[in-house]
Amino acid sequence: MQRSAEVVILGAGVAGCATAYYLAREGVDVLVVERDAFGSHASGFALGLLNPLNATGVPGFNQAMIEAGFAMHHTLWPALEEESGVDIQVRMMPHLELFLAVDDEARQQADMARWAAADGFATTRLTASEARELEPRITDDLHGAMLLENIAMLDSYRYTLALAQAAQHHGAEFVTGTAIGLSTEGGRVTGIELANDVIACESAVLAMGPWSEVASAWIGFDIPVAPLKGEIIYLEGMTPALEHHVHGDCSIVNKPDGLVWIAATQEHAGFDETTSTAARDTLMAKALRMMPGLSDLKLVRQTACLRPVTPDSMPILGRAPGIEGAYLATGAEKQGIQTSPAIGKAMADLIIRGETDMPIDSYGVERFA
Repeated sequence: MQRSAEVVILGAGVAGCATAYYLAREGVDVLVVERDAFGSHASGFALGLLNPLNATGVPGFNQAMIEAGFAMHHTLWPALEEESGVDIQVRMMPHLELFLAVDDEARQQADMARWAAADGFATTRLTASEARELEPRITDDLHGAMLLENIAMLDSYRYTLALAQAAQHHGAEFVTGTAIGLSTEGGRVTGIELANDVIACESAVLAMGPWSEVASAWIGFDIPVAPLKGEIIYLEGMTPALEHHVHGDCSIVNKPDGLVWIAATQEHAGFDETTSTAARDTLMAKALRMMPGLSDLKLVRQTACLRPVTPDSMPILGRAPGIEGAYLATGAEKQGIQTSPAIGKAMADLIIRGETDMPIDSYGVERFA
């Protein structure tokens, strides 16, 4: 008997898993197709920082979506952990923005004023000595810092896993496979074509991350998503644990597993997911400028992943043009974790109700026509 579902989602990254979760909890029959494993690419390697004041497209194009996602996260976490049984290791973690030189603060003056004026957050301008009182391991060669409170940090892999398992709790199914096309009839989706099978469906969500452009031929419209490579290095031996997200030339954060994450590079390198000595050395040099004592720690791991990026660095969300029942959820670049609740709800709303109150009107792929 041919396999079928009301909705088939291609891709079990955070966008696909969030969409599956919001659909399944409303009783929709959902099947997710992933060629590898959920969270096995960018969604599983993201830093997990949730800071709506310092994100791509903020202030501007992406601000409403970032703010919606951040607000939804706070109510989503307890339900996710209860329904999935996964500890997503979320915690509120103060952000310490370092000004390593006078020019750093001058260059960021507008952003710092915006942070200070934002509702729901607390900011404090610190002198160099005040910053080192908070974290003595910060470099002595410091102009000053800004402390930003009420932002959050979570484990991105555990969070993606929690979305997937909570979706399964509500009846969603996950299968391994590689999609090779869409089946259509009369201008609407009728199924997803796999190498040796067709899954019948009424709607299809293309959430294939940096591989989304493959589907351009399926829908007859260019999906301009490309891979943006990012590498992170991990150190062990920080005692006592670092209690702030320290940011300047890069991000330095101590995770619950004890590892210190130094993040992240960005490079247009095609679909190369191998780690590089150049990225390692670049990250270490930036981190040591901020916290020289990191040289005493042991490098234990290095990862590389591919983020999906569009020409304007903003996501592609909404209906695929010309094919009824086809939807796009891709291109969130470095904001996939932060915006995922809003993305998942928006896609579920469109499929179930035909409209959404999520602010996605400007995110259609037609803007690149």
